[in-house]
Amino acid sequence: MKKLSAWLLLLALALTGCAGDAKTAAEPDPVPVRVSRAISGSISEEISFSGEVAAGREVQVMPKTAGRVAAVEFAVGQEVKKGDLLVRLEAEELAVMVKQAEAALEMARANLKNARSGAALAQLKAAEEQSLANLEAVKSNLARMEMLYEEGAVSLQQLEGVRLQHRVAESQYNLAREQAETFRRGEGQLEILAAQVRQAEAGLEMARLNYRNSLVTAPVSGVVSLRNAEVGAMVAPGAPVAVIADMERVLVTARVTEQTLRLLAPGMAVAVEVPSLGAVFAGEVREVAPAAAAGGRSYPVRIALAEAKEARPGMFARVRVAAASRAEAVLVPRAALLEQGGVFYAYSVRDGRAKRREVTVGLRDENYVEVQSGFAPGDLVVTAGHHFLRDGLPVLVEEGEVR
Repeated sequence: MKKLSAWLLLLALALTGCAGDAKTAAEPDPVPVRVSRAISGSISEEISFSGEVAAGREVQVMPKTAGRVAAVEFAVGQEVKKGDLLVRLEAEELAVMVKQAEAALEMARANLKNARSGAALAQLKAAEEQSLANLEAVKSNLARMEMLYEEGAVSLQQLEGVRLQHRVAESQYNLAREQAETFRRGEGQLEILAAQVRQAEAGLEMARLNYRNSLVTAPVSGVVSLRNAEVGAMVAPGAPVAVIADMERVLVTARVTEQTLRLLAPGMAVAVEVPSLGAVFAGEVREVAPAAAAGGRSYPVRIALAEAKEARPGMFARVRVAAASRAEAVLVPRAALLEQGGVFYAYSVRDGRAKRREVTVGLRDENYVEVQSGFAPGDLVVTAGHHFLRDGLPVLVEEGEVR
């Protein structure tokens, strides 16, 4: 009897324990959660892609004359202005060449001056004119004497005397004329001498230009991105001594996929973030390549930045482009969205219990996602603790953001 009573007591205790366990399993502890409210508002979905900051243009600085570097007046990263001295070449030989060219010009001018004597030419012309006048006078006198001789008014001796004067006057005129013609023919030589003067002048200008070119200056304003000159080294035209990046116009170069390419067009406004500067700049799409880059399936694009002088070539950039927008949409925080097997859902709270709601997802931005079904503006939506929920579990709403 006592033995039976003991077994009944043990059975009762076991049944009591099982009932307590069943009650616990049926009523689990509430899950702490935080909630927000679905809202109605506008949303824009963005896509982003990475790029690299580049100068609007890069100019290679090349010397215009060969020589040995005497001094370098710049450093990489230095900001320079147009006309600033960058490299000075040894110029002693160039200075000697200038002096030689000056001496050659002086000699050419002296030769021309000696050949172009205005006084000699005037004297020869005067002698020619005088001898011609004398010849005309003697010729007139000879004609008169011949008439008188025919009339018997003068003797043959007198006539012969006048004839002799005519021959002398004619000979003098011919000599004066030949001398003048000889000088005039010498004017062709004067043209040669004048050309030699012009040649010497050009040679002097070239020598002076080479001397000035021994000072290599910045052709544009910007930031020096490359130095290729050292004191004592030889430089020559065609080999750059520096590269200057024109930072007045800053670009971002990038390569995008064909899916992103269809969203871009020249003139489109974009936002460009440069994380190293902690800044976002307004940008404008300038160029969109019509064909993929060689050896790949990406498309080069170039974006101009406004007021980004502090950006430097090579900095990482992220470009954000608005892909689509909606003026009126039901929005929930992105943190509330869950996904399983390709199905999106979120939890709401109703009568202290979690309620799973499948949703149709629309546009997204950094903070919100559009739900096209499943929620209405004002509905509570769980934003934290939802990873531990199942449909119908009791919840304990903690203090948090509730809108």
